Amino acid sequence: MYRFYINNIDDDYHYMELARVFLPDDGFETIAYKGKPVAHLLGSDSFFVNEKGSDDREEIKREFYNLLSDITGMRPPWGTLTGVRPLKPALVICRESSVSDMERIIREKYLMSDAKASLLADIADYQLSHVSGIPWEKASVYIGIPFCPTRCAYCSFASNVAPAEEHAVYLEKLLKEVSYAGELAKENGTDLESIYIGGGTPTTLNSCQLEMLINRVSEAYGIDPGGLEFTVEAGRPDTITKEKLDTLKRLGISRISINPQSMKDETLRLIGRDHSADDIREGFRVARETGFDVINADLIAGLPEEKVDDFESSLREIISLGAENITIHTLSVKRGSRLRENDPAYFRHNAEMVSAMLDLSRDMLNSAGYRPYYIYRQKHQIGALENVGWCLPGKHSIYNIRIMEDQQTVIGLGAGAVGKVYYPDEDRLERIANVSNYKIYSERFDEMISRKNEYYK
Repeated sequence: MYRFYINNIDDDYHYMELARVFLPDDGFETIAYKGKPVAHLLGSDSFFVNEKGSDDREEIKREFYNLLSDITGMRPPWGTLTGVRPLKPALVICRESSVSDMERIIREKYLMSDAKASLLADIADYQLSHVSGIPWEKASVYIGIPFCPTRCAYCSFASNVAPAEEHAVYLEKLLKEVSYAGELAKENGTDLESIYIGGGTPTTLNSCQLEMLINRVSEAYGIDPGGLEFTVEAGRPDTITKEKLDTLKRLGISRISINPQSMKDETLRLIGRDHSADDIREGFRVARETGFDVINADLIAGLPEEKVDDFESSLREIISLGAENITIHTLSVKRGSRLRENDPAYFRHNAEMVSAMLDLSRDMLNSAGYRPYYIYRQKHQIGALENVGWCLPGKHSIYNIRIMEDQQTVIGLGAGAVGKVYYPDEDRLERIANVSNYKIYSERFDEMISRKNEYYK
């Protein structure tokens, strides 16, 4: 057990998060400390950080990173940056100087690798060139459909395998919540920039149910679905039918997701999916035939038993299928997932191989004309790496960008939805979460409705 006494701090949270990148949770302790090192505290595995008493957090973290690197022999490529949204500090620097200056500054400030600094520079350049408008002048809406045909081994989301009759009961409540929230938005003059229906898998609903939901959203918010960015996840190809896609297209939906995660049949079986790579190909064929403007596809680097060649083959095929928007995820193994239950340290394996997959994806996608446009990180990702959204120029998702900026109100509807209210004068967000379990959502529905008032306090 390593013990790290961090001098001249009141809260050890940021230092604990940095140590977790290098060491297992039960392998260290970070201790907030003030004063000079005391000899009896320091054994062979105890260390005193910030002996000179600096009050500059980033300076202390750089010293701590170098110590952890000396102990473990590791130099994680994101350096001292541990947050979910690595682009945020980079954009702050860009607004005060330039993208090229930002790239140099973040390398020095956060001990970041050249490759990660360059990636942030590419994303910042895309957003500064392609995204306009003041985020907080409009809002977005997220609607959660917490059902899937099966539960994937890595999943910790609010997704459930449930019979059709329970879908109907849930939808009845959700439609009422949509109506109530929409009327509040109208009364308060709230304009929408984007709507995102996610999950779970929204296309577990049947065609009639999808139409009811989208019509209710249109009526409640007084919008034309074709007049703003409106995305519906059709992530699992075993839920896609021509009838459902025709319905979405007729109603004005221009963007859908078909999320393979892998194009290798054996991998799909291992992660608990009841479909094949051929089903994914058919889903793309039908979606293309239906005429959607943007199809997003997700792939995951680091899935069980996959090698670099497997990942490369999957990505090459997704590019050839013509997805306009491709998100490359690093596998995150969270509490509640089957992978985590089977091996709590799974996310600490194969970091070099997964890093090679991400490097390969950057080369392949750049060569195919895609641009990186948003990025986020999660806890318990293999190698403490990242997720990056790529798009053909102009085909980005404004919802994805805004949700990572954290400067826009997000009205969250349905089980598992987490809404946020943004206060620009204070640069502050307040979370307004619905319960994640769809049955409890129905049981406590009056409470879920009343929470909508918190968006307009």
